[in-house]
Amino acid sequence: MNNTDIKNTSSIKKDRRGKAEKRASYSVMRRILSYALKHKGYFFFGLLLVVCGTALSLIAPILTGRAIDYAVPGNADLVMIGRYCAGIAACIAASGAATWSGNLLLNKLAFSTIRDIRKELYGKLLTLPLAQIEKHNRGDLMTRMSTFGENLSDGLYQGIMQFSAGAVTLIATLVCMFALNWAIAAVVVCLTPISALISAKIAKRNRTTFKVQSENMARMSGMSEEYLSGTRVLRAYGKVADSERAFAEINKELFRSGLSSQFAGACVNPVSRIVNNVVYAVVAVIGGLFIIGSTNGGFAASIGAVLTVGELSAFLSYANQFAKPFNDMTSVTAELQTAASAGRKIFELTDCKDEDKGGALTVKSPVGDIELDRVSFSYTDKPFMEDITFAALQGQKIALVGTTGSGKTTIINLIMRFYDITGGKLTFDGTNVDEFSRVSVRRAFGMVLQDTWLFGGTIKENIAYGKPDATDEEIARAAAAAHLDKFVSTLEKGYDTVISGDGEELSEGQKQLIAIARVFLTSPEMLILDEATASVDGLTERAVQSAFAKLLGGKTSFIVAHRLSTIRDSDLIVVMDKGHIIEKGTHDELVALGGYYCEMLKAAE
Repeated sequence: MNNTDIKNTSSIKKDRRGKAEKRASYSVMRRILSYALKHKGYFFFGLLLVVCGTALSLIAPILTGRAIDYAVPGNADLVMIGRYCAGIAACIAASGAATWSGNLLLNKLAFSTIRDIRKELYGKLLTLPLAQIEKHNRGDLMTRMSTFGENLSDGLYQGIMQFSAGAVTLIATLVCMFALNWAIAAVVVCLTPISALISAKIAKRNRTTFKVQSENMARMSGMSEEYLSGTRVLRAYGKVADSERAFAEINKELFRSGLSSQFAGACVNPVSRIVNNVVYAVVAVIGGLFIIGSTNGGFAASIGAVLTVGELSAFLSYANQFAKPFNDMTSVTAELQTAASAGRKIFELTDCKDEDKGGALTVKSPVGDIELDRVSFSYTDKPFMEDITFAALQGQKIALVGTTGSGKTTIINLIMRFYDITGGKLTFDGTNVDEFSRVSVRRAFGMVLQDTWLFGGTIKENIAYGKPDATDEEIARAAAAAHLDKFVSTLEKGYDTVISGDGEELSEGQKQLIAIARVFLTSPEMLILDEATASVDGLTERAVQSAFAKLLGGKTSFIVAHRLSTIRDSDLIVVMDKGHIIEKGTHDELVALGGYYCEMLKAAE
């Protein structure tokens, strides 16, 4: 294949990609419009008012032209001029009122539409499989919810308003111009589309640049969220300068792509206006010639294209109005391209499949045995966990220990059905876990994780999250069991103290005690403790462990632990490494075995 063939092939592929992106943008905008049509009142009445306002504004040039024709030097008809001036004022006032009302309704339409899309997106984020959520960083998801939502709203509003007003202006001015003078109207119609062709060429280039800009924006938001949430670690390790350099690099890429897209978008309107001004000048010159040729025997009279000074004034106004839709539509191109890119990012998530609800069965209380039989699991095509076999009998305490990344938390996620096994069997009382609904399985467990989650509200509301109807006495007992009451008693408003969503005003230990109190309050059928006391001091840990011992009495529990001293009394200790069980048994059995567990004990001493 020679160089010419290679260039031709590359050109064909590029052209195909361009067409595909164009079709995708149209598809996204049609989909956004389908959301808007759910608010038919705002849509149609807003559209009607904008159309009426535009139509009324187009009556004024005719009235102005008529008034000019009555303003003949030495023979002016002031009465008729006054009437036409009153008509012009009425048209302008009515047009302004209708356009303002229409804009208000279309703004409500845009906000209502993006509200619906955001609601759907948030609902989707709550129902997506956990594996799908974990493919995106939190900053990226927040950008899709906020910034992209605003871009989409702006594009929707501008698109509907500009295109509806533009369509009316094109049709009405075309009719008026041909009614005034068909010859000059034909000249305008032939010259004006040049502006549209130039704008279309620029808009074609915009699609790629706006797509790159949206991707860079999402990357920058994700990095910002990541670095800001880990600011203590950055400072502790002296990585502030490194983070600044990494951010500066992405910011530079965003600047380049943003500048490129905005430059291309900004070129559309000035170029269109230059062409339109040329058209305007040509029409003015030709119009002047037609006025001269409108006398008896003139060429304009012979072809039925007589023109007066007032009509030329109206004609020039219409010629400018006829070009305005091209200017407006091309000026909104940047908004529409941004909206299409934003919509595409949002719909990428909303189009994902929901996590299936699982089976129809409900986990019955009390739960008996939970058994894993040769269970395997994979995050990717490469197996991560294989041949996991052990049983948790009713009321037993099962400890999962091992190195970081060995699969301890993954087993918890499989039992809770956050992930689904890829092989083997996982049963509750002999029934395959996939026959139970996911909600039923998860409600059967109470969880305390090393990474606590709190929400903006009072301490009382955070403790009662799993039991909103709990009384103050029940909340106080749960807090006392978690040894949280001593800390709360030092606060001026006690349990009514408001904390922020991330609990920045609390220590890690205090946040973890709130999460522990939350579990004590619900007293679930089964418990999962993933380093539940990792962030509390030694004295508090011993007291909380004693309280846990009472709570765990007769309940099946799974404990992920690095502090081996906390799991010595477990009924079964499962030792894991690289996704495999390498040892299992009681503490005494594993000590007698003298294997990996013993090495972990010695290392902990």
